[in-house]
Amino acid sequence: MKKFILILLSFILNLFFVNCANAENFNIKNYNMDLQVNEDRSVNITENIDVYFMQQSHGIFRKIPLHNKIVRQNGTSNSENARITDIVSDNNIASILPDGDYLIIKMGNPDKYVNGNQHYNLKYKYFTGNDKLKNVDEFYFNIIGTKWDTYIDKVCFKITLPKEFDASKVGFSIGTAGTSGYTPSELKYSVEGNTIKGETNRKLAPHEALTIRIELPENYFTKTYTLEYSVTIIALVLALIPLLLWLIFGKDEPVVPIVSFEAPEGKNSAEVEVEYSGVSTNKGITSLIFYLASKGYLEIENDGICYNIKKLKPYDGNNSAENALMTALFLNNQDSVSQIELEANPLFGLYVSKIQKSLNNLKSVLFVKNSCSLGKMSLIIISILAQFVLFFYTISGFSFDFLTNGSIMLFLFAFIAIVVFIFLASTKNIALIIFALIWSSGFGGIPLGMLLFGGYIKIDDNYPVLIIELVCIVISIICCVNMPKRSYNGRMALGKILGLKKYLEVAEQGRLISIMNENPNYSSEILPFAYVLGVADNLLDTIAAYDSYRPVWYKGNFDRHGFNSFASSISHVAMYNSSRHSSGGHGRSHSGGGHSGGGGGGGGGGSW
Repeated sequence: MKKFILILLSFILNLFFVNCANAENFNIKNYNMDLQVNEDRSVNITENIDVYFMQQSHGIFRKIPLHNKIVRQNGTSNSENARITDIVSDNNIASILPDGDYLIIKMGNPDKYVNGNQHYNLKYKYFTGNDKLKNVDEFYFNIIGTKWDTYIDKVCFKITLPKEFDASKVGFSIGTAGTSGYTPSELKYSVEGNTIKGETNRKLAPHEALTIRIELPENYFTKTYTLEYSVTIIALVLALIPLLLWLIFGKDEPVVPIVSFEAPEGKNSAEVEVEYSGVSTNKGITSLIFYLASKGYLEIENDGICYNIKKLKPYDGNNSAENALMTALFLNNQDSVSQIELEANPLFGLYVSKIQKSLNNLKSVLFVKNSCSLGKMSLIIISILAQFVLFFYTISGFSFDFLTNGSIMLFLFAFIAIVVFIFLASTKNIALIIFALIWSSGFGGIPLGMLLFGGYIKIDDNYPVLIIELVCIVISIICCVNMPKRSYNGRMALGKILGLKKYLEVAEQGRLISIMNENPNYSSEILPFAYVLGVADNLLDTIAAYDSYRPVWYKGNFDRHGFNSFASSISHVAMYNSSRHSSGGHGRSHSGGGHSGGGGGGGGGGSW
């Protein structure tokens, strides 16, 4: 036990001395800061740093914030992204690399060691965008930030503002993060015209900051055309493009329903689905089974365990979709097939996909050709561009180089997921759309959630811009999806279908019974169309109430629940096989309302 305690004590002491050695590798003898504040709120900064190395090092590095959390004494706060440009130094700059919320600038020679007294000079321009306060402007800046891990013997500073200001509004804070104000023994300064000069009277310990805050009149700084304005304008323009294309080339003319209680002549239920919704789905394929049964080709039986489909006679018609479905159901020339057998046969899904593709060819006569092309083109281009706008803004902000930001990998997952979803959704295959939705949600949704809400990126006060962008994206996609404009034939077909749908929705049971008395086959003939149009319940209830009206092709307990259960099962089989086949202080001078380390800029550094 004693031996263990000695080893543990030795380990702790080693850590202590290593940390002390790292902290004491150098200290700053004098830190001279010259800040030239511009009317656009950018700051031209010149730093002259006199360093004494106690051990050999290549040089020092500056750690300058790319993201600032602005905290005031009155409890208000906001965030600012920074852009750093025009970086020059009299010393050799070994590297300039972003590291999370900071830009790291290494000064020195990687092939050479130095010790003793050294001088470093650094100039750069620091810009955090427009002032975010209402009714007043402010200059709130960390002359020395909290990220230095060594002592700073003396700080001298000169701050020149672009216009006159009220000297009584000038406030300083010295100390660790959150300290407010200072004592006269810590700092002295003077104001001459638009210039503030001062120096510290004590050493700053590691992680102590020197911060200035000046409250200024509203509009003291000029508003500039910043990235957030550019992004918003680009997003609005992108949303305007598909909106105009839709208004000019894609907006449908009014369709007048033509009331009818009879099934469309010369068309099966799967074709009617395409005429109604513009796309073939598994629901349409399921209705086609009912349609073939109503024509005497099939019989459907519910044996209490599963559903069975029996072939009554070979297909002798000339409709390619109907013939293909008969082939898909009875691939090995058997006379019957069960739901379980269909689920186990992946070829069924392949046939379904081919049938849907052939049915979707009907759109060429239902929609104006150029509107279909413009819809697809606009959907892809606008969605990608809009996502790029969102990507550029959230990732780069005002950072120096967003291409090396670690968050880009998270966004790439989300971006790829969106592109894949758009591509698969454009096929208008319901199975592929569901698969794409599930896959994209997992592959891209989780990373995107981490990106936007997990702390990897700082949205903060820019949320109005992001909301505008998202609204624009939604508008763009809605316009693109609704782009195909119906032709004359498409409008006429839709009018008849809407009339039939309306009739089946509101027809009283007595009226339906009267029709079925006149035509005993009415329920068999109309049921596939009622199902595919989503208005079968009224008809099913009537049929269930009078057993004599039940379709002759259905064996077993017939009611709304049983019929819908079978339809759902067959649709699920088609979807499953199709997707299987297709398959992220008291006593201190006032601080001007600021805190040490609470302003923009500052940061810190160390040796390397």
